Amino acid sequence: MHSHHHLFEKIATLENLIAAAHAALRGKRMRMPGAAFLADFEKEVVLLHEELWAGSYRHGGYTYFTIHEPKERLVAAAPFRDRVVHHAIVRVIEPIFENRFIEDSFACRRGKGTHAAMRRAAEFARRFRYALKCDVRKYFPSIDHGVLVGLLQRVIADKRLMALIQAILETHADGQRQEWPVGGDLLDVRIQKRGLPIGNLTSQFFANVYLNPLDHFVKHELQVKGYVRYMDDFLLFGDDRGTLRRQGREVYGKLAELQLEMHPDKYRLLPTSCGVDFAGYVVFTDGRIRIRSSSVRRFDRRYKNLLWDLRCRRTKAARITQSVRAWVAHAEHAQSYGLRRSVLTGRQETGGRE
Repeated sequence: MHSHHHLFEKIATLENLIAAAHAALRGKRMRMPGAAFLADFEKEVVLLHEELWAGSYRHGGYTYFTIHEPKERLVAAAPFRDRVVHHAIVRVIEPIFENRFIEDSFACRRGKGTHAAMRRAAEFARRFRYALKCDVRKYFPSIDHGVLVGLLQRVIADKRLMALIQAILETHADGQRQEWPVGGDLLDVRIQKRGLPIGNLTSQFFANVYLNPLDHFVKHELQVKGYVRYMDDFLLFGDDRGTLRRQGREVYGKLAELQLEMHPDKYRLLPTSCGVDFAGYVVFTDGRIRIRSSSVRRFDRRYKNLLWDLRCRRTKAARITQSVRAWVAHAEHAQSYGLRRSVLTGRQETGGRE
């Protein structure tokens, strides 16, 4: 596999940092951190440029907050200038890794996304009798820094860039594990940190890199013809239950090599005729596509809360319009006309299956 040198120089150019800053500002110009950076744009970019080249750049601390939709998660917000550096790194290394990713990995990639993932799953549901649904348990908090660095170093042979990436990784950890080198004694223990902060662009990208070995293992070693992954949620399709069970055991082992664990409550083998839940939709062998019931209930609850806030003058109508448009755009990818009408007129009672 070809290794790439001289990447740091591309990342630290003024041209790349300016483009990265514009990307980081997208949709954030009116919010305080982005607005403050924009007010002194040239000075801020030049300062980052100088710090990176001098080796004096230091990543700042995170602001942590909890979100509750679709499930409770701790999100980390990096200082805005550090987000610019994240964008600068990904802009340069993403095209290199993109050529190494399989076609059927759909999260956080240009031209992919949840709708493309759903359509691919729907295609496989029509072709195969069974689906093995898999999910990695606590994926982002479980990502091992040592394993991740090893995967990155197979492709990146630039020491300055790897030092920058490791410095970013050091700013956050959800835990650690002890590791002893082969032939060493008890005093040779090494501490490997684990966990990526949810919220960083680099975290999303590194999370794809981390499961790329699993993708190639399933596609090329297990030779699974029907496979689709969206971040840590993935499906294996086939016509024989026994074969899928065996392949599932092999996947368990591959995840263990990556210091990961399958989520026991989200690992199940099911007939595709019963519907396959994936990427926010339920797809069926006859071509039907429904919205996941839980996502309908979440939007219904949020929509009613927004209407109440509007009556109490705690929000503006424009916010409700924006929320409705986003949900309708998502719902339009399924057979959902009656569902959309019932939810938006307040007559929705039964969830996502009309």
